[in-house]
Amino acid sequence: MSEQLLSRVTRVVAGTTLTLVATVGGAGPAGAASPEDHPIEVNVNTAGIQAPDTHTGGLVSFRIATDDPAGRQLQLLRPHDGVAIDQVLHDLADAYGPNQSTAAAGIKAVRTESEALGGALVTATVHEQFTEEVSPGAVYLVDLTALKADPSHPVVKRLDLAGTGGQNANQARYDDSIVIEQDEAAGPRFHTVDVDHAHLAYLVHNESAELHEFQLRPVAAGTTEADLTAYFTAAAGGETQLASPFTGPGTGFGMLSPDHKASIQAHGLQPGTYALIDTVPDEQLGVGHAVLGMHQVVTLQ
Repeated sequence: MSEQLLSRVTRVVAGTTLTLVATVGGAGPAGAASPEDHPIEVNVNTAGIQAPDTHTGGLVSFRIATDDPAGRQLQLLRPHDGVAIDQVLHDLADAYGPNQSTAAAGIKAVRTESEALGGALVTATVHEQFTEEVSPGAVYLVDLTALKADPSHPVVKRLDLAGTGGQNANQARYDDSIVIEQDEAAGPRFHTVDVDHAHLAYLVHNESAELHEFQLRPVAAGTTEADLTAYFTAAAGGETQLASPFTGPGTGFGMLSPDHKASIQAHGLQPGTYALIDTVPDEQLGVGHAVLGMHQVVTLQ
């Protein structure tokens, strides 16, 4: 690991509110229950979003699952004061529309109008659980899959968080690995530490000035960074008869606002070769960040 990356990782670990004292796979001090033992259960499928109406805030854990064979993507959003959720959803639909200029403006608006609190890409065989600090107040669970398919009929569930539940950072599981999302001179990039096991927990930290996600998409063994670059470059150029490098649906973590962090763990993910990618549009160019080089091949044991 380079000294620069080591320094960056040290800053992330030192600054995280999720992972300093707890032991691997254990609870916090004095045997206090971890929020991950009592998650907010969310199911999302073609019938809508099933989730509680209320929960305690503070350090909270979400467990996202689906029975949709095609998989679903759920996103958590909190509009800033004075901003209606309908406005955020309108701009989010623009962000994932076909026009790059509109997409750039849309995703920038989403960043400035709301707090993106992550989310999950799940399949019928892989569910995700993520843990983070969320202050009391209303948050919105958005079926991003449904929004992309039909922007005029968004599927949304409001969740009101009240109080803090008395839990603190030391009651979270210890994270085994790190995914850092950040800006570089060459463009947005992932930096990873020990992303090498299908069943480990990951600390995700967005050090960038823009919104980012990370998807894990299975690819054939032997797939290289150059293969991904060629694919995304060709796709951005309008080629439609491309041989996809991906061999299955994606899982992973949703959009996260700048200077936010969360712990995430996949359940049911199989060992193999994966591409770590970010498809969130860039605020200047309107193309997915993966087109700009935000991808990385990883092998999970």
